[in-house]
Amino acid sequence: MSIYSAMYSGVSGLAAQSAKFAAISDNISNSSTVGYKRSGVQFSTLVTSASSPGSYSAGGVQADLHTEVSRGGIVQATNSATDMAISGRGFFVVSNRSAAVNGEAPSYMLTRSGAFRVDENGNLHNTAGYFLQGWKLGPDGKVVGGEPSRTSFTGLETVNLSSITGLAKATTQIDFAANLPASQTGKTPPAQPFSTSVDYYTPLGGTGRLTLEWAPQSAANEWNLTIYDGTTSLGTANIVFNGNTATSGPPGSLNTMSEVGASPTLDVDAATGSIKLDVNGQPIVVNLGRPNQTGGLTQWGDDYVPTKINKDGASYAPLERVEIGDDGVMTAIYKNGLRQAVYQIPVADVTNPDGLRRMDGNAFQVSRESGDYYLWDAGSGKAGAVDGAALEASNVDIAEELTSIIETQRAYSSNAKIIQTADEMLDEVSRLMR
Repeated sequence: MSIYSAMYSGVSGLAAQSAKFAAISDNISNSSTVGYKRSGVQFSTLVTSASSPGSYSAGGVQADLHTEVSRGGIVQATNSATDMAISGRGFFVVSNRSAAVNGEAPSYMLTRSGAFRVDENGNLHNTAGYFLQGWKLGPDGKVVGGEPSRTSFTGLETVNLSSITGLAKATTQIDFAANLPASQTGKTPPAQPFSTSVDYYTPLGGTGRLTLEWAPQSAANEWNLTIYDGTTSLGTANIVFNGNTATSGPPGSLNTMSEVGASPTLDVDAATGSIKLDVNGQPIVVNLGRPNQTGGLTQWGDDYVPTKINKDGASYAPLERVEIGDDGVMTAIYKNGLRQAVYQIPVADVTNPDGLRRMDGNAFQVSRESGDYYLWDAGSGKAGAVDGAALEASNVDIAEELTSIIETQRAYSSNAKIIQTADEMLDEVSRLMR
């Protein structure tokens, strides 16, 4: 009987509107959840065939739930360096545990919830307790173990800040410039030498000291430079300057350099005006300026005046903070000013983001409907770039949800009215039979 089918249709309408109302309540309650993706409900018709010509049997309606994963939220800046958002359609890769436990491997998921914090073990995890995954980088800035797989989670590991220890950098270059007193050369006996000390950093972050001793010679415009590591001589170089009548270069500029004797720890490069040192196995180049050009060593007047002492390297210092670039590279910044790339945070992309399977904690799993995933370098491909110190807000529009509440309430009341009316009609039929 059509009356019964109308009643069943009303019941299905109540169930469908209840499902929609549940989704709306979830959306509103998660409107402040970082990276939350709105749940929507669409309705589809159920059709039954007529039992006889001229009759109609109501089929009702069913609710189809879908999550608007591909709909992005507003990216907002934060004060935490480990907060991350994605400007694009991609996802962070996370796991339910930081490492395998009793031989059971972690379960990997995708998420847009990038509010990552450091736990007691130094691991980065978000508010749902999922651990951020990345590729570890070596000192050369390349992924440890070679090019990683882009179509599997093999090679990913939990990003751990406690594994980032302090860093030191050995000195490899020293730029030195000074004015040597021309009046002190050409004397017999030779005048007293001048000296300057220059500190350098060892590979282990310690500090050593080189001494540059300038000894004027009996010949005019000529000096011997002896370099000491502490009290140990590394060798001597002979340096000649251009005089007033020089034609090879400006007066007072460096003319020629040559090694005095043979030393395994000192080598003169006359073309570049540099001296290569072997300081206990540590190579250091002292740059004095190119011959016959301005900007390096000079010889004028009566005073010895060092004008430039620059060196690279740094002493040991602990980690100060980390930064995440648009390319997804996490860079460690140390208190001595050194920077080193430590992790590459990949951005995962799937063919159909709306087909991902929802999991607890605002995470998703790859499904048949979503298609396969691919791990991109952030900023390349179509997955999007990473924004450090930023979070993606929920994509819920409160005004839209409140409007849907009113529509759902009215639709629910109308379906209830269908059931009430059908019941009254059946009651009327039963009275006819008395």
